[in-house]
Amino acid sequence: MSLLQINHLQKIYTTRFGNTQVQALSDVNFSVEEGEFVAIMGESGSGKSTLLNILAGLDRPTKGEVILGEKNIAQMPDKELSTFRRKNLGFVFQDFNLLDTFSIRDNIYLPLVLSHEGIQEMERRLEPLAVRLGIADLLEKYPYEVSGGQKQRTAVARALITDPQLILADEPTGALDSKSSEELLNLFEGIHRSGQTILMVTHSVKAASRASRVLFIRDGEIFYQLYRGEMQGEEFFQKISETISQIAAGGAIHEK
Repeated sequence: MSLLQINHLQKIYTTRFGNTQVQALSDVNFSVEEGEFVAIMGESGSGKSTLLNILAGLDRPTKGEVILGEKNIAQMPDKELSTFRRKNLGFVFQDFNLLDTFSIRDNIYLPLVLSHEGIQEMERRLEPLAVRLGIADLLEKYPYEVSGGQKQRTAVARALITDPQLILADEPTGALDSKSSEELLNLFEGIHRSGQTILMVTHSVKAASRASRVLFIRDGEIFYQLYRGEMQGEEFFQKISETISQIAAGGAIHEK
């Protein structure tokens, strides 16, 4: 069953001076099944960031539909969209987006505070989540007192605490060292196995190889896709690398 359906998505920006039009997305079509882990890859300027911003409800498409569940968020009024986004989407960013003046606990609580949840409900949700993510002993610390990997675990907890339909991750390993990246990717795999739907934009072949499917975007369109199927991690890693090389060469994708 499709949780997310993207139909004929187009985004055209008009420059502030000169009235020049730039087409960031031309005709994007794909769906994400409930419980799927999908990675999106592409070169700089291919439209990845624009696509993610539209899926997150942070930008509006010029044309097309973004249907999450049964709601077309591309046509929602701003106030309704803000509430829907808070309840149904969780976000994990490359730079963590934590508030340094808030404790780890309060950073995680923030989306529930904005939804006017009571403190007892917030505590009930946080306790098992903090244990699961290995940050139970960090809750009273502040972001500047913990490592990058711990900051990203905090961001993941904040994304999960609302029990969202979809997690959107933007280069989640981009600011992490190799050890922290590996730990985060293991965490994402565990979250996925528990049934959480994840859509991740990444430049990292290693990160993408943890997904169940990889979409390749080029010139504002979904150009190709790879399914992991029965492939093990290293085999899928190699397949993704080969595909990126063929795309970079500008030719067609040759199946082996």
